[in-house]
Amino acid sequence: MNSKNSLILSLTILILSATSLAQRTTPPKFNDAVKRSQAGADVVTRLAELSDNGIPKDLIDKAEAIGVFPCKKTDLLFEHAVICPGVMSRHLQGGWSAPAFYRFGAGGLGRPDSALSETSVMILIFMDKQSVDWLSKSLLLKKEKQARAGILGPLTREQIVELANNAHIIAYSIRKAGLRGENLSSGFWKGVGLGEDNNINKALYGIKGVEVLLGKEITSKSVPAEIFSFQQTLQKHYSR
Repeated sequence: MNSKNSLILSLTILILSATSLAQRTTPPKFNDAVKRSQAGADVVTRLAELSDNGIPKDLIDKAEAIGVFPCKKTDLLFEHAVICPGVMSRHLQGGWSAPAFYRFGAGGLGRPDSALSETSVMILIFMDKQSVDWLSKSLLLKKEKQARAGILGPLTREQIVELANNAHIIAYSIRKAGLRGENLSSGFWKGVGLGEDNNINKALYGIKGVEVLLGKEITSKSVPAEIFSFQQTLQKHYSR
C-alpha cells in the first residue's frame, strides 16, 4: 500500500473509531443500541411508504444486506467530519439477521462532500456475498469497493441485472429535498468508510458484528426485545 492510501485508510479508521473511544473502559448501555435499531426501523418504514418513489423493493429483495446510518457532523481532528452510527441486517435463509451495529463515517483534510454534509441518513445496500465479506474489517469505499448511486422507482429486470453485475454496494441518502442516489468513494485526501461497532456488538451479543451478519447463533439471554426492531421491520416490509 502506498503512502497516500495508507494515510487515507488511517484517517478513515480514526474517524470510525473516534466516537467509541470514551466507551473502551465502560461497557456501552443497551439503550443506545435500542435507539439505533428503532431509528433504523423508522427509516425502513418510511422507505416502504414511498412505494414507486422510493428504493425499489425488488432491489432490496435481491440484496445481500442493508445498512441504515443516521448522520451528524462533528469536529474531530479534521474539519466537519461526518459520523453515522447505524445498524445493519443481512438476508439469511430464514429471513433477516439480527441487527449488527456499524459506524459509517467520512472525513479527512478539508470539508466533506455535500453528499455527506447535507445528508441526514445514509442507506447502503450490499448486493453480494463479497461485499458483506468486506465488512469483517474496516472498509474503505474505494475502487471496486466504492458505492454506486441507486435508482429511484420501479426497475426493469434488465436494470436489476445490470446493477447486480456492476455494483457491489449501492447508496442512497435522505436529505431535506428527499431521497436520492449517491456515489460514494474515497478521494486523494478524504476517506469514506465503514467499521464494526463492536463495543456494542460484543457487549450485547458476545460476538462481533460480522458474525451477527453471518448468522452465528446468539447465546446471550439478556438481549432486550426492542433490539430486534430493525430486523422485524425489514421482515414486515421486505421479506422474500
